[in-house]
Amino acid sequence: MDELVQKINQEFNDDFMTIAVAGPVSVGKSTFANKLASALTQQATVISTDDFLMPNSMLMTKNLFNQKGFPQTYDLEKLEQVMTRFKSGELSVQIPCYTQELADIHPKKKQTIKKPEILIIEGVVALQLQQTDFKIYLDASLIDIKAWYLTRTLAMTALSKNDPKSWRYQYTRMPIVEFSNLVMKIWDETNQVNLDRYILPSKQRADALVMFDENHDIKQVTIK
Repeated sequence: MDELVQKINQEFNDDFMTIAVAGPVSVGKSTFANKLASALTQQATVISTDDFLMPNSMLMTKNLFNQKGFPQTYDLEKLEQVMTRFKSGELSVQIPCYTQELADIHPKKKQTIKKPEILIIEGVVALQLQQTDFKIYLDASLIDIKAWYLTRTLAMTALSKNDPKSWRYQYTRMPIVEFSNLVMKIWDETNQVNLDRYILPSKQRADALVMFDENHDIKQVTIK
């Protein structure tokens, strides 16, 4: 992390900077982005590309729901506008809010983001953005990534066992083996396709590559 912080300090122009953090599903983008924000000397704010997903109703209308998470299911133009507005001097911007409970954009709730010195944008499509000043790609072995995906999904579903409002609630009474098989089927049919077609090719745009070991600790940082 120290290498990255030093590089970002060199790149920072004393006004406003954007950093993109991308990588496969479950590689640890949000955790890493928040740790990076805490490590920086500049005041940094983290936002997620998930807040710019199209609402589920729109995805259904466009017949894109089964591709949720692919670049075409995001309003990337709206996200680009956020960066443009901050760069033009606006001091705060309202953005949508994605909620895990609904697995959808909240129909009423908005977030007000005050202009930071550094805006960190994390998500699978973050390296698809055109305006970011510094791009970071997170990676690990596919075996580890899939294991983290399964573990995270099982844990989040277990937390929903007493929450009928959560979309995960319907899965809480499935036998663990059956549910695990379903989770990995979703990985193969959606997340693996997204990784192969869109996420992994974006790696070539990165200014820095961060590799994690099986314990989710940083193993190697490569700065181009």
